[in-house]
Amino acid sequence: MDPREREPAGLKRISERDVRLDDMKYLAQVDVDRAALEERWGGPETVNDDLAEWVCFVFSPAEGEAFFLQREVHHPPASGFILSVTRGLFSVEAVGWIVEALGIATARVTQVNAEAAP
Repeated sequence: MDPREREPAGLKRISERDVRLDDMKYLAQVDVDRAALEERWGGPETVNDDLAEWVCFVFSPAEGEAFFLQREVHHPPASGFILSVTRGLFSVEAVGWIVEALGIATARVTQVNAEAAP
């Protein structure tokens, strides 16, 4: 589905456990305030992997698609959140749609994976 065809109103929070992690790919770095995310979308999940402990907000804009906003809890290497997406959302166009769909006016993209460029 073309990212421009999605409606932000269809965005919903889902659990990290509901997403196949091997389908996720890094797309961008997003500068967005954690408190603003929590105010708009509720508290984050906390997950652990072999590298670190993470806070994450997981969303699904449509059946079979998902994206994560995640940030290392103790020693984040950069401000903001890492945006990882399923394959259907891996595009520069999707980054803009995702940031807009979050509904947080101050959210902005600071870096995009070069592989996503057309």
